[in-house]
Amino acid sequence: MTTDIEKPHPTDYEVLLRAGFPYEKTLGMRRITWYPIDIEVGPNNEVYCLGRFDVGGSIRTVSWDDKDLGGIGGGWTWPAGITKDQEGLLYISDEGAHNITMLRTDGEEIGRWGEYGSELGQLNRPSHMVFDSDGNILVSDTQNHRIQKFSPTGEFISSFGTFGQEPGEFNMPWGISVTPDENIVVADWRNDRIQIFDSSGTALEVIGSSGSGPGQLSRPAGISVDADGDIYVVDRGNGRVLQFDRNGRHVEEFIGDSTLGEMGRIYILTNLKVLRLRDMADLEPTKRFKSPSSVRTQDGRLFVGDYGCHRVQVYKKEAYRLASEEVMDLPKVPNLFTV
Repeated sequence: MTTDIEKPHPTDYEVLLRAGFPYEKTLGMRRITWYPIDIEVGPNNEVYCLGRFDVGGSIRTVSWDDKDLGGIGGGWTWPAGITKDQEGLLYISDEGAHNITMLRTDGEEIGRWGEYGSELGQLNRPSHMVFDSDGNILVSDTQNHRIQKFSPTGEFISSFGTFGQEPGEFNMPWGISVTPDENIVVADWRNDRIQIFDSSGTALEVIGSSGSGPGQLSRPAGISVDADGDIYVVDRGNGRVLQFDRNGRHVEEFIGDSTLGEMGRIYILTNLKVLRLRDMADLEPTKRFKSPSSVRTQDGRLFVGDYGCHRVQVYKKEAYRLASEEVMDLPKVPNLFTV
């Protein structure tokens, strides 16, 4: 279900010719990228995997050619989200300690900010974060059922949202992203929907409803918006990632198509028991997502944090922007046949 309150302004094309969105590769493996609750992607497609364990966690970095680049960070109670600013500084939310850590990619900790509470500027189990075009950080203040904006060093700027089920209200917001036209997109976890707001926090649109059918959601978690305005949300309860276009229309779903990455191949070839067991196994389930948690988009690629399988699956988008003069007018009765 898509509920329009006020349609966001479209991006600069009329139609997107969607040629395909094939699986490309897998990065990481169990014993290296343990339980990636959230991921961030660097300029060379290296992936920072924020692992969350029973208590604590750390970041493991994997290169684009699937090499282990080592671990950084730590000292967290229950890390939940990771993002980066325009200079590449990493920000990690700790929902157990109710604060945010600033960390360089070489592991140097710059500082921590945030305190527990429900007053403006205080946090109660912060989860995912994203930077806006002004360089300020938007934080899903999950148990306070709101979105808060801070400066990069933690000075409170503004807040929107309250507990509830109506448009503009939240029940444990989780994933958060920003569109190319600077709207804010939020995965409203317990309400099983996506909400879109303008940059000031005014509600614009509600996407989705509870369920497991096309375009329906069960506990949406991580969310990301690509340069075309397409929205990708981790439908965690249904074990998939859903794609919606810039107008909130469901496009397709991703369920996992993993092959062995470089790490996995090396490990199995040097462990004869594992090699034999894989030869005897039904491989179909091993391809699929298992409790996916996070998603990122960069340069036409979709990166999915496959939490339960300790890996990242990557897909490559092929799409072409067309102007209004290149396509026919909208038909009165739209239908699509295989051509």
